[in-house]
Amino acid sequence: MNFLDLIFPRRCVGCSKFGTYLCPSCIGKIEYIEKPICPVCGKQSIDGITHPHCLSKYCLDGLFAVAHYRGIVKEAIHLIKYRFVSDLIESVSDLLISNWPKTLPEFDYLIPVPLHSKREKFRGFNQSSLLSHSLGKKLDIAVKEKILIRKINTIPQADLKLKERLKNLKDSFSLRAKIDLSGKKIALIDDVSTTRSTFLECAKPLKQHGADIVWGIALAHG
Repeated sequence: MNFLDLIFPRRCVGCSKFGTYLCPSCIGKIEYIEKPICPVCGKQSIDGITHPHCLSKYCLDGLFAVAHYRGIVKEAIHLIKYRFVSDLIESVSDLLISNWPKTLPEFDYLIPVPLHSKREKFRGFNQSSLLSHSLGKKLDIAVKEKILIRKINTIPQADLKLKERLKNLKDSFSLRAKIDLSGKKIALIDDVSTTRSTFLECAKPLKQHGADIVWGIALAHG
């Protein structure tokens, strides 16, 4: 326990019990995703791998998300993003790691889904970057967060309907010049995936610059 924990003691996101952000009892109530889906069509898929008939040249190769976007997981994500409780990151990264499938590729890099510079400046941090670095340390995987950029300051996805979300992110991401990712296996990291459109758009420039495999990894989906 550090000094800040004495002044601002941690309380469980679900039941308000002191001592931790995610107590064992509330973790037991999390609705885990038991039937992974194809990131392109959204239908059930073995281990979250993109269906062969859905796969294209610059497409995401698979999707892994731990839980459905509701309950304690949704509350934790909201506290991080909108109440700026960034130290909750360690708890949710542990949740990801404890459910990390053995079927996932051995990734060379973790790349956080970037925020536009204006939005990151307003929030003070990028939750996907914090999550990536926490995961990177625990999994011993390098984090590369300065090569993928969000070139358009899009409308927040939460404010849009499904069709609008798909159009909103089109061609919003790019890579910095002279980046060679030939043969690399990359995990895109985000806190929550709703329509999967963010992951799909991020995968395009990575594949165009030579990445061999690109997966989307999220704490929650839905």
